[in-house]
Amino acid sequence: KWAGNNTDYETYFRNYWMAKLGSEEAFEKALQDGILEQTSTAAAGGYSGGAVATAVAGVASAKKGTGKYEVVLYQKVSIGTGTGAYNPWLQELPDPISKATWGNYALISMSMAKELLGLDLANKNDERNNNNYEYYPDKPVIEITVAGKKVQLPILVIPGMNANTVAVAVGYGRNEGLGKTAAGVGHNVYNFANFNGTTISYNASADITSTGKKEKIAQTQIHNSYEGRVEVVRETTLASFIKDPNEITDFRQDLMDKYAKASNDFRKDATMYGVHETPGIKWGMNIDMNACYGCGACVVACHTENNVPVVGKSEVLRYHDMHWLRIDRYFVSDENNADDLKGVVFQPMMCQHCDNAPCENVCPVAATNHSSEGINQMAYNRCIGTRYCANNCPFKVRRFNWSDYTNADSFPNNQDQKLVGKLDPVVHQMNDELTRMVLNPDVTVRSRGVMEKCSFCIQRTQAAKLSAKKEGRPLKDGEAKTACQQACAGDAIIFGNVHDKESQISQVRRDNPKRMFQVLEQLHVLPNVTYLSKVRNTEEILARGEHGDAEGHGEDSSPANSEKEGRPAGEHAEPAHH
Repeated sequence: KWAGNNTDYETYFRNYWMAKLGSEEAFEKALQDGILEQTSTAAAGGYSGGAVATAVAGVASAKKGTGKYEVVLYQKVSIGTGTGAYNPWLQELPDPISKATWGNYALISMSMAKELLGLDLANKNDERNNNNYEYYPDKPVIEITVAGKKVQLPILVIPGMNANTVAVAVGYGRNEGLGKTAAGVGHNVYNFANFNGTTISYNASADITSTGKKEKIAQTQIHNSYEGRVEVVRETTLASFIKDPNEITDFRQDLMDKYAKASNDFRKDATMYGVHETPGIKWGMNIDMNACYGCGACVVACHTENNVPVVGKSEVLRYHDMHWLRIDRYFVSDENNADDLKGVVFQPMMCQHCDNAPCENVCPVAATNHSSEGINQMAYNRCIGTRYCANNCPFKVRRFNWSDYTNADSFPNNQDQKLVGKLDPVVHQMNDELTRMVLNPDVTVRSRGVMEKCSFCIQRTQAAKLSAKKEGRPLKDGEAKTACQQACAGDAIIFGNVHDKESQISQVRRDNPKRMFQVLEQLHVLPNVTYLSKVRNTEEILARGEHGDAEGHGEDSSPANSEKEGRPAGEHAEPAHH
């Protein structure tokens, strides 16, 4: 009973198909078979100018109204119209732009935030209020009124939004016994839409006021910090790249020269620890940032393949999200006018499987160690939960099981809410006998007090090697695919044996030396994950400095600041917040 239609969906569904099938018997048969075979195809009607005019008039009338603001309803990439609302993996998937989970909200511009809420994120002199907005989950709530219908929603400020436009995702606000996952998550804005039986439309005109209330939004972008290091993401324009193909490699060389001058063999001499030898296979990964558009399919695939636990909104709010793979989002905009968004950059970030891994050096029980194939691996039964490894990881990709999210612990009462704090109902739902059947039997289910992180899908590489061994042949390139690689629709992720000169990853690295870089490579952690810089086919240079906190309108986002600090074009600092 939404969108102005008082008929329940079951009745609507039955009436719709009864009109097409003609009888109760035909309807029941189609329902039982689950498929309807058409015996003939009706000829399409001729072009009707009147129908087009009617449709155009309907669209035009939807924009009319006395409200000062315009509301845009959209579908999230995760749950769509709400069809994915019952899937905990999708609810916990951060939105590509807002990086928020478990609910919807009103996306507004910086100018609207200043006008309605007095929140001036571009004002560096109001650092206290801006930091409160950036780092705390409690966000201001506004009331949106459309054609007399009202909804209250928390806000998120997003660069690039039209000054008078507010965007809200549909598919939330389900409360009537529809499962623990979707119940009570977000707010229903389908009331703003009208349904005439064939199409959905909505009146865009709205009035918006501040309520003075606050509501928590569970975001993941603010959970990690690169400690002010700026050499994280690199981008350039096609024109600039053609003019100076060595722009990125020259910067890398200048950066590394600071550390390598005192050593003849930087890789071996610049560490007090022994260098890991990989005589046979050495696994590596390459990520093309031109091909990544931040959809998050890799994140869900990683969750599914590796039994990554769902923790619920309350735990995400406590920075306890468990994603092995995250996608950092960077806005590219001028600090003086952040609403004028120039672009967005997405960077998938997982364990870099460093050859000089700082996590391995600090683990007191050798729970994290290096394999002969270049993989930074975890021995879960050794881990005693000191979290030294997470503190020492510059990429912040390790996750700690603060609670027994999977009900796999042999100790009693590890899900006792009096002892470990209240867990969301969805966590317990994921632990019932039926839901636990989604767990991958090839991957260890972790317990409370254990650290975990990306394993390069070690179970898949082992299975591929075993299959080749049984057939008495060498492992072929592409036989071992990680879950994230397999799920990526843009083929942004390549995984393989870097010692095989004919492998795809070796060819990509060999063919793109001018675009290739490693994140924080000056720390000499020797990552086994490489990235290809983003090259934009535009004449305008989007980024001349780092895009740091506050979504690209922080103190390091302008050309002036970049030149002052002596930093080259196209760098980005730690992930932008909001």
